[in-house]
Amino acid sequence: MKNLVFALFVLSFVSVAFGQDGEFHLDKTYRIGKSNTIDLSCSDAKVFVTGSTRSDVHVKIDRKVTAKGWTSGMDDFRVEVTEENGNIRIREYQKDVNVTFGYYEEDYRIEIEAPEGIAFLMRGDDGDVFVKNINGAISLSLDDADAELTGCKGHEFLFRFDDGDLRMDQGKGSLEIDADDADIEIYGAEFSRIDAEIDDGDLIIETSLSSAGDYRFNSQDGLISLKVTAGGGQFDIHHDDANVTVQGRYKTIEESEDRTRLELPNGNARVTVRADDARVKLSTN
Repeated sequence: MKNLVFALFVLSFVSVAFGQDGEFHLDKTYRIGKSNTIDLSCSDAKVFVTGSTRSDVHVKIDRKVTAKGWTSGMDDFRVEVTEENGNIRIREYQKDVNVTFGYYEEDYRIEIEAPEGIAFLMRGDDGDVFVKNINGAISLSLDDADAELTGCKGHEFLFRFDDGDLRMDQGKGSLEIDADDADIEIYGAEFSRIDAEIDDGDLIIETSLSSAGDYRFNSQDGLISLKVTAGGGQFDIHHDDANVTVQGRYKTIEESEDRTRLELPNGNARVTVRADDARVKLSTN
């Protein structure tokens, strides 16, 4: 295992500093297996991850801090990059400065170029995440960050969001979502399994259905919009005060105050929806 530690320490007086500027820069390449994992943990950064035909990983980190006025504490920032068993582990460590008068500004960007077959795992707070042409499993656990996935052809997606939003232009295999106020939009997908739980946000998914597929949706006050592009199956919707709208080739099997059952020809998928005050919209091509 090769452990590389890069550190930046920007010091201020305990009670007063009239001005301080700090910068951190990392521009290195690391070895990785073509189907191994990049594991990233950071906060407040704009993150760009791009897959290509390259055989190694290029990590570029640029951070600039500007603090002026009355501050206390110490801005202690470092990044640890570890190569282990063909995987790459990136960890950020920082301690914030308390600003009592003035301002504290952070310009923070992480760029990662990697083999397109790798898996990507990330835990983060604020900041936006852009993932392009990564074809391994993708797992994002984010707080207020927004994420955009483009051209990702993997078969396993796991997302945990608080207030952030997600947009994808395709997807296959299994999808798991656990979100609070997040808005999720996924188009052009071919998922064989979905397990999605969302509170107040909107969940908009356009996907085909696999005949042996299992699709589960649970929402409180948001919107569940499912457009089926191919395939069919049985739809079982349990609702309280939900508003259910159906457009397309669906056949109503049962309709009552708290349950709606539908059938869509050309498939045997199982689709279960549980909605409290949420709106449910089903449509087809």
